[in-house]
Amino acid sequence: MDDPKRMVQQGYDRLGSSYRIYFEKTDSKRYLSWLVNFIRRLPVGGTVLELGCADGIPTAKYLSQYTDYLGIDVSPVQIELAHINVPQARFEVADMSALSFPAESFTGVVALYSIIHLPLAEQPALFQAIYQWLRPGGYFLCIAGAGEWTGTEVDWIEPGTQMYWSHTDAATYQTWFTETGFIVVENIFVPEGNGGHTYFLLTK
Repeated sequence: MDDPKRMVQQGYDRLGSSYRIYFEKTDSKRYLSWLVNFIRRLPVGGTVLELGCADGIPTAKYLSQYTDYLGIDVSPVQIELAHINVPQARFEVADMSALSFPAESFTGVVALYSIIHLPLAEQPALFQAIYQWLRPGGYFLCIAGAGEWTGTEVDWIEPGTQMYWSHTDAATYQTWFTETGFIVVENIFVPEGNGGHTYFLLTK
């Protein structure tokens, strides 16, 4: 297999905003209830980190209205689009597994369908880092896997776009989270097509 992180970066560079538009056609409101539930738990003007912000719509656009927001994405094309779409927010190109922040830097962290693009072996260490970055009482919203699978697609969304995913099952994620120190507030299966993912809302 090619370098999975490079595959993810090149895939999202290639897709640009067509990634978001594709999913908006199937469910234009799919993030809104999650974000509303998340933001109402945070203090006004809190600091929020998003891992895998894509082109900034809808998550950065919504969260930056209420928080001091920083979005991270491995794709320079997505970050360029995010700057255009949400000029009031901060964005940086970065590999989420290589980030470094002081302890208790954020009141909230969001990762919607993004951590599952990271090789599975690297995910527990990232969860431990997120726990350290969060302030006590902070929240982590994560869409993770529901079943165990690692693999690629060669024509994802558009012909010729390769993409990589790696995730374990919901029970294993829950174990990892609780072993890290998180309290699981909500754990909900999100059906999609013939399968689905798992919505986790966690607090420190």
